[in-house]
Amino acid sequence: MKPIVMTHPGNSFGPWWWRSAPVLMLLALAGCQNEAPEGYQGYLEADYAYIAAPVAGRLIELPLARGAAVATGATLFVLDDELQQQQLLQAQSQVRQAQAQRDDLSTGRRPEEIRVIAAQVREARSALDLAERELKRISELKARGLTSADALDQASAAQAQAQARVASALAQQRSAELAGRPDAIAAADAAVSAAEAALGQVQWSIDQTRIRALQEGRIEDTLYQLGEWVPAGAPVLKLLPASGPFIRFFVPMNELSQWSPGQAVAISCSACTQELTGSVSFIAASPEYTPPVIFSESRSEDLVYRVEARFDNPAPLAPGLPVAVRRR
Repeated sequence: MKPIVMTHPGNSFGPWWWRSAPVLMLLALAGCQNEAPEGYQGYLEADYAYIAAPVAGRLIELPLARGAAVATGATLFVLDDELQQQQLLQAQSQVRQAQAQRDDLSTGRRPEEIRVIAAQVREARSALDLAERELKRISELKARGLTSADALDQASAAQAQAQARVASALAQQRSAELAGRPDAIAAADAAVSAAEAALGQVQWSIDQTRIRALQEGRIEDTLYQLGEWVPAGAPVLKLLPASGPFIRFFVPMNELSQWSPGQAVAISCSACTQELTGSVSFIAASPEYTPPVIFSESRSEDLVYRVEARFDNPAPLAPGLPVAVRRR
């Protein structure tokens, strides 16, 4: 038997030694062609979910170990939220302050201030009444020639000043009883909305320190240990979804017309207790050079297309397992 030549898909010159475990297992399968199941050779691949938090923090809870099953809604990990809790108190205080300022504009001045202004109005009216009586008395004296014109002018001026003070006090009283100006109230409303939005952001940040599972699956690996600082966006867990792995195999170019998305397939492997079923979910748009896992002398110059298929039902199989695929 001639030695197997390894090339990278899409590049016939580059070495392909970094394909790791799945490729090495499939190379072993290709080398034992007499024992391989019939069909297109392929292997199981997985779309892992790398679970991270959008905020940074120290890892304080990691309830699930590697290999543990995960239920939807289960807590995956928890980060310390002491900083966010302090920010929450500050944001709540800012909301209360903005709401108080808005309420103050809506209700006008305090009752104590309104009572003081009302007293000033009464005082101004009394002064006006006195000035009017004085003006009347001086006018009568001037008509009888018992006083000067200057005295009459002074009395008239005093009465005019008293009237002005009454008008000013009444204006203050009306202003005190009114709410704030429309533009001032609108600005206060905007300040309340901004404070509430900031509070919502802080609350969201707190919620992101406790990460829960959005789907069922299995913990494949833990990437941080308790007590370690986790940067924002750094994956903490590697999760295999409950849908399990999918099948990746290669179809020669001259047989591609026999395949289409939705094509039913049968899957068999040495670890399968029975033949499994699935359907094609993806066909590559461009060809590749024959990968080493299905290299042979008769196909050394062939081009193949990468095809992926999904199981009809989740299969408890490990990614990297060699399989054989055939049409149903």
